Amino acid sequence: MAQEQVPVEVFVKQGQDSIRLNNNTVKLQKKPFTLIFVYNNPKKHNGVYVNTSFTKDYYKMDPSETIKDLNYLPQKVYSEHKFNPNKELKVNPEFFQYFGYNPNANWNKFDRLIKKNGKVIAYRKVKNFYLVDAKENIPVEKMRFPIFMIFDVINQKTGRFFNKEVYRAKAKIKF
Repeated sequence: MAQEQVPVEVFVKQGQDSIRLNNNTVKLQKKPFTLIFVYNNPKKHNGVYVNTSFTKDYYKMDPSETIKDLNYLPQKVYSEHKFNPNKELKVNPEFFQYFGYNPNANWNKFDRLIKKNGKVIAYRKVKNFYLVDAKENIPVEKMRFPIFMIFDVINQKTGRFFNKEVYRAKAKIKF
């Protein structure tokens, strides 16, 4: 039986090394890195909700547990500048960023997009962590704590509520 392809693959790249973020821990140097999102079927699944935090609230959830407030995820998303000018990830234990691809829009939240073989590959450089509650930018070079990330793809029902999670991965990044 053929294994179903995951809707979005997420990688972290620093220098020449590229590592898939899929329920693992990654050790990075204290220097900027790039998140790479590969949308395997962008016509069906073209976005991923990302939570970046210093706490393990979402990270420690069992895969069988439903994300709390799943139906309200769009309301828990920070607005973003187009084309990621601050090269940042927002850090907050409760809220999310939405990294999606919209073929009808002329702007996005990535540094660059490549369309290749029916896939969309999106790159997001990270030079800073924006601590939302403290309203403070921390350069990657000064990061002293690990970050916990979850990546969640969902199918949306008609209306404002979601059907179900399609895919969830997590990663702990240590510096």
